[in-house]
Amino acid sequence: MTNKMKVRLKNGKNNKVHILLDGEYKMTVDGDFCLLASLYDGKEITEEELLLLESEVNVRRAFNKASELLSRRDHSEKELLFKLRQKGFSEGAEEAVEKLRGYGYVDDRRFAFSYAAELKDLRHFGKRRIEQELFKKGIERSVISEVVSSLEFDENELAALITRKYSKNLDTEKGVQKTINALVRAGYGYGEIKDALAVLAEGEGDFSNE
Repeated sequence: MTNKMKVRLKNGKNNKVHILLDGEYKMTVDGDFCLLASLYDGKEITEEELLLLESEVNVRRAFNKASELLSRRDHSEKELLFKLRQKGFSEGAEEAVEKLRGYGYVDDRRFAFSYAAELKDLRHFGKRRIEQELFKKGIERSVISEVVSSLEFDENELAALITRKYSKNLDTEKGVQKTINALVRAGYGYGEIKDALAVLAEGEGDFSNE
């Protein structure tokens, strides 16, 4: 005969419920979970049912933490999993992220387009650097290719960036090389950089206020 343990539920603060089994404290959950798990005071459960209950609790906790993180900003799946594990949610993290993906709250393609636009417009990264950053976030290469190919760059835009950030460097050969190195690190190709510098050298337009 399978041994069963009697459940006792004790209400805590902020809708928390403390679960005791045969009088011994086991875990704390939120009140909604008890309803979803059909858990009530006096119910008897087996060891197998306890293991399933613990697994469900871990997933719910990870899900709640992930939802909190997503409420602040969008994340890729890889990034969200890393943060959950970093915060101690090693159990249930993958299942929680899978549920969030199913609900549409986690979408790597949507994230990739949004993040790429941010990297281009706010951090002024070039295509190569954007590709690297998206790869770090765990975005699939096919999606990265699609996203990056949708971004538009031209020499006038890069010339405006050089004017804003590096104009003081352009008076000397050493300064120009320093600027080129910085732009390469930011993800721009040599050809793009030279075209932008040529635009500035030819005085095609005033980029100081762009």
